[in-house]
Amino acid sequence: MNNIEKVRFWNFSNKKNDFSKMKNEIIKIVIVVFIFFNTNAFGQAEQSFILKDNIKVSIKNINNFEKIEIKTSKNNKMQTISDIETSITEKETFLEIEDYNFDGFKDFSYSHVDDGMGVYTIYQIFIYNKKTNQFQELQIPNGFKTNCDQFCDVVINKKRKTISSSCRGGAKWHTDIWKFDKNGKMIR
Repeated sequence: MNNIEKVRFWNFSNKKNDFSKMKNEIIKIVIVVFIFFNTNAFGQAEQSFILKDNIKVSIKNINNFEKIEIKTSKNNKMQTISDIETSITEKETFLEIEDYNFDGFKDFSYSHVDDGMGVYTIYQIFIYNKKTNQFQELQIPNGFKTNCDQFCDVVINKKRKTISSSCRGGAKWHTDIWKFDKNGKMIR
């Protein structure tokens, strides 16, 4: 092999090493960004966020979501919610912070993959009530024909100010689309 062939082989080899190093660095960066900027939290004992008006909310998971304790900086009173729906097959429970009713205040939800075939994610949504300074569970209102009997695969459309819930019945997917009236009540 002459000198030109040796140089070409060496350059090709270095490019391969540089690409491998660069790929590893990109993977590390993506993992770090995901960890620091993800708004979902799972398995954490306590999570905090700031509401409009600089009110700090701390949510504490007690005994693997047997109950949660919520404390706000506005009045330092403790709110306890003991009926958190979790997976009976021990699938992970996730906390998501979002403005679900489009009133400018952050709300939160707990979600987990359904215990059947794992086809969809079940949500339990809690809405901040600025009058009581507490969170209330969002319920599907009575008097409306619904396809889903709970919130599943929730998608928020901020532009249209709607929440969609999609579930599966047999081989068919169904979707309910919800919005809020001027009084903050959920309607179809």
